[in-house]
Amino acid sequence: MNLGDLLKKKGADVVTVKAKNTVETALVIMNEKHIGAVIALEEDGKMAGILSERDLLNVCHKCGEVKYVHEIMTPRAKVKTLSPKASLQEAMKVFTDARIRHLPIMDGEKLVGIISIGDAVKAMLDAVEQENKYLNEYITGQNI
Repeated sequence: MNLGDLLKKKGADVVTVKAKNTVETALVIMNEKHIGAVIALEEDGKMAGILSERDLLNVCHKCGEVKYVHEIMTPRAKVKTLSPKASLQEAMKVFTDARIRHLPIMDGEKLVGIISIGDAVKAMLDAVEQENKYLNEYITGQNI
């Protein structure tokens, strides 16, 4: 399964904020949507970076000093991304190696979706269950 297939299955909706939005705005959105990260966009709609729970935790002690998303987000140059053609295994390697939980999916410079490590684990478990079902049917002679 590639990431494009996963996005089709789970949906390609991406929750975004403007990089110039306040951190409070981003927190409200993340809380309302029950998500751990939002993509920050430039004024022209291109991805500026990602704001994750980890970014927020890293600046918690500066609560009064931090005001805007762009001040604490992970900038685009440091954001790990993959293409929709990348495999689920490639995504799991990025999650593990970079120790991140959210991965924007980019088709060139166009943001086409975002997957979480939870999405990837669920897809892998679904694939294993499906494979087990087929193997069981093959061994027992069912569905012939």
